[in-house]
Amino acid sequence: MIEVNTSREMTKIYESPDGGATVYERDTKTGERICIEKPKYPDWWILDHEWHEITELAQDGNKSIRKILSRLKLLYNISKDSE
Repeated sequence: MIEVNTSREMTKIYESPDGGATVYERDTKTGERICIEKPKYPDWWILDHEWHEITELAQDGNKSIRKILSRLKLLYNISKDSE
């Protein structure tokens, strides 16, 4: 037997701000929103907002980050030139 919900009251809505990679479930009664699905990235992956924060720290004088970014840029240029 198939049960059909005839109630016009919706209890959950699903929303995604990024085209389906991240999915939130919102309870229409309470407004509570929880993340039920999010992208899985490798441990070396850096999100756009993280790059922004990293470069801000370097601009603010963080010597360790500046040194690592210089090495990363060198490695990037070497890798790009060798392809």
